[in-house]
Amino acid sequence: MGKFVVKDSFFNKAKKDGYRARSAYKLLEIQKRYRVVKAGDRVLDLGCAPGSFLQVLAGLVGPRGFVLGIDIAPVAPLSRPNVAAVAADILTADIDALREPHGIDGFEVVTCDIAPNLSGIREVDDRNRADLYAAAHAMVLKALKPKGSFVFKAFFSEDLQPIVRDLKQLFATVALFKPPASRSVSSEVYLVCTGKKA
Repeated sequence: MGKFVVKDSFFNKAKKDGYRARSAYKLLEIQKRYRVVKAGDRVLDLGCAPGSFLQVLAGLVGPRGFVLGIDIAPVAPLSRPNVAAVAADILTADIDALREPHGIDGFEVVTCDIAPNLSGIREVDDRNRADLYAAAHAMVLKALKPKGSFVFKAFFSEDLQPIVRDLKQLFATVALFKPPASRSVSSEVYLVCTGKKA
């Protein structure tokens, strides 16, 4: 019973506050604890549909900042001048081509809240998760500025520790954080990485 109350409270709160999904509160909780986004930042949001991260990020970066979202699914436009969403597959997207129209040479923050489609077949699901991480990692290598931050949704599995070790090679600090807005039954956890090494 308690699990459904928590789920409903965040779902209803999102509707009341005008957010497109409850995931907005996950990012708000990450920001409150780690302060990864600053006013004026350029942020790349991978897997941005339905747009709740975009809504939060647009407010955090303010009018001097900019947020570029990428998702394989179209995202309903947000009526904010500092946000753009592009329909593209991060597995094959050319980040240089996507950022060029906006005059962005690099990003201070990359966020990735993608949850892979699960088939129930372990080998397939493991490969899908690995492919998504590899694509996000490639985006970070190419588009995230030195000293930048990366927020990545992962899952408690055999793949988690290798991902953590990999990210520790690239960032000064890597923290695991499960926001209160995450469902207690979910295995999701966020890796909050700060201080990208040059």
